[in-house]
Amino acid sequence: MLDGLPGREIVWEHVDSLVDRRIDSTHQHVWPFSGGMPIDVRFMLLDRADTVPKHRPDHLEVVFFESGEAAYEVEDEGFLLHENDLVVVGDQRAHRTLPARQAGSEARIAVLSFLPRLLFADQPRAEDYQYLTPFSPAASSVPSVIQGANGLSAEIFELMQKVRRELPVDTERSALAVRTYLRMILFLLTAHYWEFQETRGGMKRQQVKLERISPAIENIGHERNWALTVEQAARMCAMSPSCFMQVFRQATGQSFVSYVNQARVDHAKDLLKNSDLGLAEIGYETGFCDQSYFGSVFRRLEGVTPLVFRRTYRVSLPELG
Repeated sequence: MLDGLPGREIVWEHVDSLVDRRIDSTHQHVWPFSGGMPIDVRFMLLDRADTVPKHRPDHLEVVFFESGEAAYEVEDEGFLLHENDLVVVGDQRAHRTLPARQAGSEARIAVLSFLPRLLFADQPRAEDYQYLTPFSPAASSVPSVIQGANGLSAEIFELMQKVRRELPVDTERSALAVRTYLRMILFLLTAHYWEFQETRGGMKRQQVKLERISPAIENIGHERNWALTVEQAARMCAMSPSCFMQVFRQATGQSFVSYVNQARVDHAKDLLKNSDLGLAEIGYETGFCDQSYFGSVFRRLEGVTPLVFRRTYRVSLPELG
């Protein structure tokens, strides 16, 4: 998985030397920054045999699972991490990885550690703080684990390797490169955070709309009130008819009349398959007083007539007895 670092040998270090032994009595993990800039990229073997307490880093971390798997806990949540997964760790969130469940199944991880002040010039700007959005307390509503399947983690890992190639920083060019790569990583993480929030916000808004029309939905589904009009349904939901129709379409993707007709046809299909009622009786039972209209709506929605649907289903039934 690793590309290899030109001119630098990959050194896999044991997790106990960089993490376990550096957790102090207050369960704080202090990172050993060196080289003049508070940033580091290390490659670790998660080969610990003992469980460490949950600890809070004094820095910010981005952890990439290069291979293997491991159990991971952050605050009160638990995850099973696999190859290519990415973990974002803020400096206020207690976390830990757990010992490998089986001998020989150790995981290998790449860890980017840094302090926020690395982003700041003489006077921090608002955009500097925006880069740190994924690590802020508000980000606790966003999963700290980014699964590798979405491709984002691999892109970030490539940038982590580029940071590693520039360390230790010994020229102005290297310092500029490190800051640039770090900002690119944080931009990708921030964009992911915003996209998640927007998606989540959209889901919440959708849920609110569904809740608003739920009295009408339940009346149709449970009471099979096929004669329910738009005006009656709107009153059930404490909305005007025009507002109700707009919210209903936004919540379900179809008009109220289309929804009711589909519910009628679904119930008719069940009767066609599981009862001996005649077509006229089924049409009446599902609110279609006119058999011709029943057949027309059924065919439009299902592509076949009620009679063909019944024959097709019954032919496919196994013989009883």
